[in-house]
Amino acid sequence: MSFKEQLKEYFSFTKGESQGILVLLILLIIAVIVNLFSGYFINEKEYNFSKYETLLNELSSDSSDFNIPLISEKYDTLKLFKFNPNNLSSDEAKQLGFSEYQFKMIRKYLQTGASFKYKSDLAKIYSIKNKQFIFLKPYIDLPEKGYEKISDNYLGENSKDKQKHTYFLFDPNTLNDSGWSELGFSEKQISSIRKYIKAGGKFFRNEDLKKLYVINDKKFADLEPYINIPEEESSVLINIHRKVDINSLSAEEMKQFGKFWQYNATRIVKYRNLLGGFYKKEQLLEVYGMKREYYLKIADDIIIDKSKLEKINVNFAEVSELGRHPYISWENAEKILKFRNKNGAYKSIEEIKMKNKIPDDVFKKIAPYIKVK
Repeated sequence: MSFKEQLKEYFSFTKGESQGILVLLILLIIAVIVNLFSGYFINEKEYNFSKYETLLNELSSDSSDFNIPLISEKYDTLKLFKFNPNNLSSDEAKQLGFSEYQFKMIRKYLQTGASFKYKSDLAKIYSIKNKQFIFLKPYIDLPEKGYEKISDNYLGENSKDKQKHTYFLFDPNTLNDSGWSELGFSEKQISSIRKYIKAGGKFFRNEDLKKLYVINDKKFADLEPYINIPEEESSVLINIHRKVDINSLSAEEMKQFGKFWQYNATRIVKYRNLLGGFYKKEQLLEVYGMKREYYLKIADDIIIDKSKLEKINVNFAEVSELGRHPYISWENAEKILKFRNKNGAYKSIEEIKMKNKIPDDVFKKIAPYIKVK
């Protein structure tokens, strides 16, 4: 078959195929025509964005949240009046725009025996937002004084997670997770606080919050004016023995005094047994894993019963007993006992130092743990 015949056969169609192709061509032509002339039949709706431009200008030019119409609009229906939060009724609270929960928190605060002395005190109540306080502030029948710091924009200037948070009066013993979060605490910090409280821990004074090791000095300084531990809780502190005798208490007893002791008590007791007791609190820094910054926070709570010290009688000891002490090297132990065996019993512990030429710094550490009688 010639090429011409092959081409003719390839482009030949049946009657049905020819009709289908014709219909497709007609549809294609109609689509093109509609697209070209659609603008003459359809009117586009014009939108006026001027009011949104005005709002954007207000947002960029005025930092006051309540100058923005969309925010203040919901307060237009309120009948505002002068009020004193110390004697606010439920009906008055509703008229002022307070929710039932917010009114409940106000009453709970007053039931602790506290009161609102200044306008800014109301802003410290948990769940009352800064925007709401600013709007109601002119109507609060209290003097303008006290803590004017209502909110902190960021956790810190150098913080990687610059998360906005608000300060308010709070009791750390009863504050829920959302409250801690609003104060700027991370999930990890909140978890640590929860574990402390679950283990039976309690906050009796402001400084107790700092001893959880989840906040730094700056954060604590910012929070302290807002810590509101009821007086009845603080008074319990008088009846509690808070001093920790590191020479007398067992590891389990130490763990009752907070997180520091829960983490370190077992190692402290183990090292105490090796030493024969502690003669000064600074020896805790020698415990494996002890961090100075944590030690400094509990140092004031430590007491030491020096009568509990166990001393080694050098005139009767064996090398294995003397050399086992953390402060006495095996070499010094052999030297001390070699002199004793050759020259007789030591008459004083100072003689041990002189006869064996033990350096002053080493002997100063050894002296509390040895005796000759």
